[in-house]
Amino acid sequence: MGLPLYGAQDDPGPSFLAYAQREGLVSLATGPEALSPHATTVVALRYAGGVVMVGDRQATANYVASRDVRKIEAADRFTALAISGSAARGMEFIRMAQLSFEHYEKMTDTALSLEGKANYLSPIIQRNNLGSPLVVIPLLAGWDPSHRRGRVFEYDGAGGCYERQDFTTIGSGSPFAESALRLGFRADLSLEEALDLGALALYEAGDNDPATGGPDFVRGIYPMMVVLDERGFTELANDDVAARFRAIQERRAATSGVAGGTLR
Repeated sequence: MGLPLYGAQDDPGPSFLAYAQREGLVSLATGPEALSPHATTVVALRYAGGVVMVGDRQATANYVASRDVRKIEAADRFTALAISGSAARGMEFIRMAQLSFEHYEKMTDTALSLEGKANYLSPIIQRNNLGSPLVVIPLLAGWDPSHRRGRVFEYDGAGGCYERQDFTTIGSGSPFAESALRLGFRADLSLEEALDLGALALYEAGDNDPATGGPDFVRGIYPMMVVLDERGFTELANDDVAARFRAIQERRAATSGVAGGTLR
């Protein structure tokens, strides 16, 4: 199938969102019947060789609506996109972002930079959140080949884009996750240290926020853990993630959950 042809005055250009709106491929849901479960919580933190992302798997709607939602997905080889807020609209948002990046590259024969991808999402966020009750707050992180380092970008509800030099969190468990990150973050974290700190931050969120799902040892469902480095997007195996969260659980069980004097 060939690309559609447009005149000079009505060509939507390299924006997939403009093309999708023009062709009626996207619509706004504004009625109460469109309400969907909410997804929380995701953290992203930089380390010496890239970025680590950790996200819980639970979606809530006054009850546990789902225990195995994927809230972190690869936008391309070196970039990951995570969502909080409306789970259904968030999944649509991720697909729209993936298609937007691919569409731009096909139309311009040029790959977007990581910063370009971050800015490219702002009007998509603005269109969704200011025109629909189904709010989505994403975060974008990735490996920047041109600068040879990991980068993390956060957004506000109106689409404002801000780069973080350390870490960021989204979702209702953010206050608890951020507290752990503030205590444990260092600019020179190794990969293993970053993975352990990200797991601890998510564990704290799940332990204190009823909407955030921590590790489910009964069902064998654990938070997603992703690494973005010069090799690209890598998701940790379930057994590896399980071992990290079991270690935290065992440390907590040893003190009956009583807080100690060091970051655990």
